[in-house]
Amino acid sequence: MIHLDLDSIVELKKNLPEFDPSANPLSTLDPGLQAYLTLYKLPPPSTFLNFYAGTIEINHQSIFAAAWQPSKPTGTAIIVHGYLDHLGLYNHLIERLVSQNLSVVCFDLPGFGLSDGARAFIEDFADYTHVLETLLSLCQKQFSAPFHGLGQSTGGAILLKHLLDSDPKADYPFKSLNLLAPLLHPKGWWFNRYLLHLIKPFRKSLVRRFGHSSQDAEFLAFIRQSDILQPNVMPLPWFVAADKWAREFEGCEGNDFPVNIIQGDADKTLDWKYNMRTFKQKLPNMKLHMINNANHHMANEIQTLRNEIFDAIDL
Repeated sequence: MIHLDLDSIVELKKNLPEFDPSANPLSTLDPGLQAYLTLYKLPPPSTFLNFYAGTIEINHQSIFAAAWQPSKPTGTAIIVHGYLDHLGLYNHLIERLVSQNLSVVCFDLPGFGLSDGARAFIEDFADYTHVLETLLSLCQKQFSAPFHGLGQSTGGAILLKHLLDSDPKADYPFKSLNLLAPLLHPKGWWFNRYLLHLIKPFRKSLVRRFGHSSQDAEFLAFIRQSDILQPNVMPLPWFVAADKWAREFEGCEGNDFPVNIIQGDADKTLDWKYNMRTFKQKLPNMKLHMINNANHHMANEIQTLRNEIFDAIDL
């Protein structure tokens, strides 16, 4: 078994095929890809579960995507990960959705995981939604409808931006949107927004400090000590882009799509009380599930809370 390190990750990326759900599913895996699935405890291909993985060229960048397809799928879930994450951290949610006979499609945002791009960098959230739209268009040709969008934190913001930017005269592609602790304002953002403009001329990035985003100590130890795909810096342009997204949402007319939001009351990352008030104003048909004692990384909370969180997903 290959031990994944930075060198083997480079080799793995070099050997990835094109992400093509119209081709035969992967049955024999490249050793590097097998090691990747093992490290992140992602479901392997089997007689009952087709597996696809590879890259898509979008905006001259190679974007990594993976999909799991059960024998008789009843629809397709597309997972959008959060900031500083990658799809490898979503094994619990993938397994839950596959157990419900849904095909599951995940991808690494530009600058994360196995995708190209400067680490953790983006200049506009529109770059994220463009990748989502391109992948969604490809999946609509190959995977079963209806389609469901699920997003964690920044992934939730990306799905919301995609909703707001959608042509109201066209058919909206998602039947449901389930957002886990979606990003609007991080905690302390009123002060940090001011501070950002003061330090922007002098610094290009901030050194990352790993916070306590979950009560699952094993998960926190893994991302701090064993996950070689974790970024160590946070570029300032990302925060500028996040601020632009927040102002854009706060100034929008809103949308009546019945978005389902799942939020923990022990979230130490977001100003969640302000966020929920603002979401309710702009999303009048929003459904809100508050989860007592849940922290920010809801897809990786301790199992008792995770079960409650996943039970609140409305597909």
